[in-house]
Parts: sequence; structure tokens; C-alpha cells
Amino acid sequence: MQHNNIFYKIWAIFKPFIMYYFCYTAVFILLLSLCRFAAYRMGSVYQARLINNSETVTGLVSGLSMVIAVLPLIPMLRGELAEHRRSVQDKTAHSLNGAPALCLTVVLAVSASLGLNSLLTLTGLVEASAGYRDVARQQYGVVFAAGMVLYGLIAPVTEEIVFRGLVFNRLRRYCPPMTAVFLSGILFGLYHGNLVQGLYGGCMGILMAYLYERMHSFLIPCLFHATANLMVYTAAQSGELQGWIFTVPGCIFLLAAAAGCVIFTEKIWNR
Repeated sequence: MQHNNIFYKIWAIFKPFIMYYFCYTAVFILLLSLCRFAAYRMGSVYQARLINNSETVTGLVSGLSMVIAVLPLIPMLRGELAEHRRSVQDKTAHSLNGAPALCLTVVLAVSASLGLNSLLTLTGLVEASAGYRDVARQQYGVVFAAGMVLYGLIAPVTEEIVFRGLVFNRLRRYCPPMTAVFLSGILFGLYHGNLVQGLYGGCMGILMAYLYERMHSFLIPCLFHATANLMVYTAAQSGELQGWIFTVPGCIFLLAAAAGCVIFTEKIWNR
């Protein structure tokens, strides 16, 4: 009887995210406070270093907080992944797998991430969003090597555990798979907290959940997320690459390539 209660379902869906968010926030505040206290105790030289490298320090503290916050969710993740596998046993014959699935995932991640960034830039939304500019300044101010680890490994894995491994799989339990794909993508967009990242994150969240639903491997959204993050982070450091991406022909080519990947995936699924 309890499982048919709408409030029970909502709680079941959002519980992993709520646990992660509050744990992350508490750990982040604690670790950042400890860093500041340690710098204060060691003197003005270390305080100046902390200030001069504030983006990198904040990024590293955020990454460590993500890892700590996601650890309590691992037992839930194991259960959800096992349940997902059981529910799709009769559908795996229609799925892409192996090297073709990995290649398609990488191509779609590259084309969609760069194409959407180009579209948001060309439409003027990036310049119009002060919230996004503040976030971008913080993210791209991280030392490159640390940024590659943070945005290419830690953030993708932890966020995929929360949003695709747990939230999407729980949505999928209570509504049709494609409805769960779109709802989980919208939630992922809202999680980012500003217009530009909300639109970008929503579209990318839908694509990641879609690929997971079509290929039935949790590795796929993790690979997609990591590839997309690394491409965007790398492009932000390269003026030459931006000069090609942020053009109308570049945007059209990238988005067409992304659409082609989705069409190809659907043809394989419906064969």
C-alpha cells in the first residue's frame, strides 16, 4: 500500500539526491573552513597563497567533498543497477554494446557538448547570464591538471551515481522509461542553478539517460559525462578551437552530428 502513495514515491526518488546534497554541503563547508584556518595559523604567506589559488583550492575541496558525499549511496547504487539489469534482460538484444557503443557514446558526447555550447554562445545566453559567468570563472580558474581530474573523473562519476544510477532508475520504476529520461534530465538541469547550465545540463542529462536506457550499461553515461566535461573544459582553454566551434557552420555541423548519433541509435534499437 505504501508503494502506491505519491509522497512515498517522491521521497524514494529524491532521497539519494537529498542525502548527497546535504552531505556534500556539510563536508565542503567543513573542509574549506579547515583550509582557511590552517592558512591563518601558518601566517600571512600561506593566506596569500590560499587567496591567489582560491579557485584551485575550492575545486579540490569540492572534488573531495563529492567523493565523501557519494560513498553512503554506493549500497543503494548496487541495488538499483541490479534491478535495472533484471528489468531489461529481454531487451538487450536490441542494444548497442562493446566497442561500437563506446565509440558512439564518445562521438555523441563531443558533438553534443560542443554544439550546445556553441548554440548557447551564439544566441547570446552566455553573455546574458551573470550566474553562469561567475560559475565559469570559478571552474576555468582551476589549475589545468586538477581541472582534468575534477571535471573528467570525479564530477562525472559522482553525478552519474546520483542522477542516472539512482534518480533515473527510481523514476523509471514509477513511470515509463522515456518519461523517466526526460524528467531526470530536467532535474539534472535544475540542479545546476543558472539559466545557461540549466539548459545545457538538461539537454545533456536527457541524452545521458537516453543512452543508458538504450544501451543498459551504467558505464555509458559515465563515459559520456566525462568526455563532454573534458571537451568543454579543454575548449575553454583553447582560443583556436573556440574560433572554429563558436561559428554558425561549426554549430550546425556539431548539432547535426549529434542528431545523427541519436538517429543511428534508434535504428539499432528498432531493428
